[in-house]
Order: sequence, then structure tokens, then C-alpha cells
Amino acid sequence: MKRFIYIICAMCIVFGCSLKEEVVSNSTRDTYYKNEIQVRTGLNGCYTQIRTIYNNTGFWHMTECTTDLLSLSNSTQYNANCDVSPSRPGISTTVWSNGYSGVMRCNEIIDVLTESEYFTEEQKLPWIAEAMVLRAFYYYVLTSTFGDVPFYTEAVTEQNRAKIATLPRMSAKDTRDYIIDEMMEYLLPPSMGGKQALPYQRTYENSSKAYAGAAVGLMVAGKMCLWNERYADAIKIFGQIEVIYGSYRGEDRWNFGKDYPLTDVRWRSRNVKESILEVGNRVEEYGLAIKGTIASYCMPARTTVTSDDEEESASQASDIYNGIKIPELGAYARTYTAAMPTSYYYTRVLPYMSDDLRNGEYSGSKVEPDRKEPKGGCGNLAWRWKGEGYVKEKVLIEKQGIYWFNKPSSNTPNGSADKPYGNNQPWLGDKFWCFGMYNNQDGNNYKIFRYAGVLLNLAEAHLMGNGDMQTACDYLNIVRARAGLDELTPATVNNSPEALMEEIRMECARELLGEFQRKYDLVRWGIWYERTYMYNEGKYIKGYMLPCHEYWPIPAEQVTYSGNALDNNAYKGIL
Repeated sequence: MKRFIYIICAMCIVFGCSLKEEVVSNSTRDTYYKNEIQVRTGLNGCYTQIRTIYNNTGFWHMTECTTDLLSLSNSTQYNANCDVSPSRPGISTTVWSNGYSGVMRCNEIIDVLTESEYFTEEQKLPWIAEAMVLRAFYYYVLTSTFGDVPFYTEAVTEQNRAKIATLPRMSAKDTRDYIIDEMMEYLLPPSMGGKQALPYQRTYENSSKAYAGAAVGLMVAGKMCLWNERYADAIKIFGQIEVIYGSYRGEDRWNFGKDYPLTDVRWRSRNVKESILEVGNRVEEYGLAIKGTIASYCMPARTTVTSDDEEESASQASDIYNGIKIPELGAYARTYTAAMPTSYYYTRVLPYMSDDLRNGEYSGSKVEPDRKEPKGGCGNLAWRWKGEGYVKEKVLIEKQGIYWFNKPSSNTPNGSADKPYGNNQPWLGDKFWCFGMYNNQDGNNYKIFRYAGVLLNLAEAHLMGNGDMQTACDYLNIVRARAGLDELTPATVNNSPEALMEEIRMECARELLGEFQRKYDLVRWGIWYERTYMYNEGKYIKGYMLPCHEYWPIPAEQVTYSGNALDNNAYKGIL
């Protein structure tokens, strides 16, 4: 029997719901969970905290805008500036409280079903596994955000809650090891010693139910394996996602681009074939609409129009954004301080003259008579180099219709060879936008895990675990080929494992931009502070960020509530 480890749960009040109110009474346990509908209702309640975490723009700021790739250059948003501390925890409160609320609900369901006499063991197994997958995901978010966190697997009761509330943090490594072993036990096939308690289906094939399937649990376990340097297990686990999503080795790897088109990466493309986990943000229940807001940080600012008629409002609706007419966005889309790609990203990670299909019409590509036409154009109006200056003309270039970036933030690029955008950075492109959005709300689904990430993680695992540079290149090239990039070989990087690892990091940057992974990856690689301090161009970030900010602080009120069993040792001396 597995040893249960007890910890503190979510102590914060979330939407007026405290720990005491979360505890399910024995009478409820005994009288409610008697049929499949009731169990399904309980399981559905285990999902709600995921949306609350991911639909908070502060979480996106923390995971993507405190990195080397994106910044809010003129923002006072403290989650984007690392202006956080135990007494000013920022997004920490939301992640902590909702993360542990989700854990608590999962534990309750698992405990109820384990003891239930209303169902057969065969009926119970997939429900228990689904709750375990969700619990694993919450612990993935918690350990990635806070490092060492309390860990428990038992339902909270009146009898044990005091004990649980006063237990300290547990090492993130131990938490991850427990989750990895549990996911392997429940999700791997019998031939590999597991129970395969959930069907091996792609999210797309299971989207009508929208349940967390085996692929989500395997993805979480695989990511945790990379954190704990359990590379052999990572290869084994990610290999099962290959079984689910399609094995592309050797000649067959080129099918990746056909089966999983780059156009599907758009956030408004919901539960496409490549999706492993998305957060849906257009949910209409009981007359209420839940919509996402992150797109408003990815768009250029809408230009106001001043009316000549004094009786009219001074500012009119406009479909002009930073001086460029974009009718598809509509006349009412509103942006906050826009997130901008850093100079490091668009000049070194994804250069403007790159053939990468993820390039967009932002580049104002400087095409000279003796230079080959780049593949990264837009097939629409764009700035092009003509003789001694830029002019706007129709550009017809091979393009898959998805781009990470869009137009420069000025109608006068004023570029040069070493500074192609002048003083202006490109915008984030329509990978993130929802055209026709109203105000600051959209219907986008947020991409959390995709199959492309699995392939890149497999490349890392083979390189770091086995020193197998060729296999690492094979997996890396699957993703590169879809984007229109040339193959890499060990010889390309001078047979240097260190150089190849950097190529994997760069491809993760290119492919997974904006998908809530970058900070976690940088911390896992041990380079977050160095890379972010060097390349982030946020107005305030260098004045606030410290090495301890690789993990966000536990809210001070939680430390107090625990009787100081919890600690913020990394933040000593910081209020």
C-alpha cells in the first residue's frame, strides 16, 4: 500500500469558499455518490480550478512575460515585473488556493470511490484514474510555480484537517517521484506493468466528453520526469503519447505536418488533433458567459478617432491598430499594455529573414534582387524593400496561414540591416488573437500541452539521458520540418551535446511561444535568472527581479495560518 503524505490544503478564501466549506460531510459521502451521474458531477467539479488559474492574466504574465521571450515593456503589472513577495504575492494567491482546492476535490473523489460499494472495481478504475490525472496536473502547476510544496493524497476531514494544516513543505522532487510512479502504475499498458486505466485516445477524439484522458496524465508525468532527470522513464512515458498521437519515426516523420497542420495551433482552434490539454474559455452556463482575456495583451493598441462633430463623443470606434487598418479585429477590441517579443527573440531565436513558416508579415522583409524570396511572408499587404525604401504592396508568398508575429507597430518601419524594425518591435500575431473580439474578451481556448511539445521533450530526454544525438535530432527535425526549417544533424552542431541542447531550447522557444511553458522550462534548465535578466525588456523587471523569483512566494497569510510550518526561506528579508 502506498504511504499517504499529509499536507496543508487550500486555506485561502476563493470565491467565498473556505477550507471548512470544502469538506464533504460523511452524510454526503454516504448518500450522494450512488450512480454514474453523481460521480460524473463530482469529477466535473475537479476541473473548475484549472480555468480559474489559466484565465488569470497574471498567470500568463508570470509564465511568459518574465522570460527571455516576451515582456510588457511599459507595464506596472507586478506579475510581469517580478514585483512580488510573501506580503505582495500577486498571482501566487490564485495558484495556491485554486491548486489546492483542486487537489482537495480530487482526493475526495478518489477516497469516496475507493470505499464505495455501489460500483464494481472495473467501473471505479477509470474514474479514480481520471481524478488522479487531475490531481497530478494540479501538483505539476504547484511544484513548477512554488518549488517545494505540501503534498497530500487523503480526503480532508474534520478529524485530520488540523494536522494537515500544520505540516511543512515537501521537496518538489519527492512530490514528482510520487506522481510519476502513480501515473506509470495507472496509465501505462499491462505489457509495461501498468493498468492502462484510461483509454488511449487523442483529445480530439474524446472532445465531446472533454475529459482528462491518459495523454494528459502521461504528459504531466513525462514533464516531471524531465524535472527529476528520470530520462529513461520520460522516454517510456512520452513514447506512449506517440502511440496515442501517431509514431513518426524515419520516413514517416514527415507526416506530422499533414496530420497536424500548423494552422491548428491558433488558440481559437479548439481541441484540434494535436491538442493534449486546452483550457476552454467560452462556457455559457445559467445565462453567464465565461470568456478569456489574454488576447487583449497580445494585440496592438486600437487607435481612437477624434470626431469633428462637437456633439459626438471625442473618441469613436475604430478598426485601426497602431496606424494599420485590421477590419478582422473589429472596431471594439481593446488591448491592455501589449506583450511584445523581445529583441532577442525576433533577431536571434526567430530572425526576420528566416524561412520558418511561423514568421509573419511583421518582418517587412528586405528583399533584394539577388536574394531568394523568404517563405515567411503573409500573402497580403506588407512592407517590402524597393530600391532605397519600403513601400506597401501585395505579397504572395508560400504560407500556411499561421504566424506568431504580425505587422510592425508603425507605418514607417525605418529599418536597417542591423535593426530591421527600426525602433519598433512586431506584435504577437494571430496565433493568439480572436478576430472580431469585443472589448477585452474573446472565445479563445488556451493551448497548454500539444503533441509538438512531446516531440521536443523526447529530443531532450534522448540527448540528456542517453547522449543519443541522432535520435534527438530526429525528434527535433519533426517539428522543424513542419515549420519549413532544414534538418539538423549531429554534424550541424559539431557533434556537441551542449550545442544540440541549445538548439532544442531554441526550438521550444519558437514552437511553444506564449503557451505557459517558458518560465517553467527555463527554471528546470537552471538558466531562468540569467536569460531573463539579460534579454527581458520590461520597463521595471530588472529593478525588481531576484534569483529567488524563479519560484513565486507562498502568500504570507498562508504561512501564518500554518503556524509557520510553511516557510519562505528563499525570500528571507523580503517583505
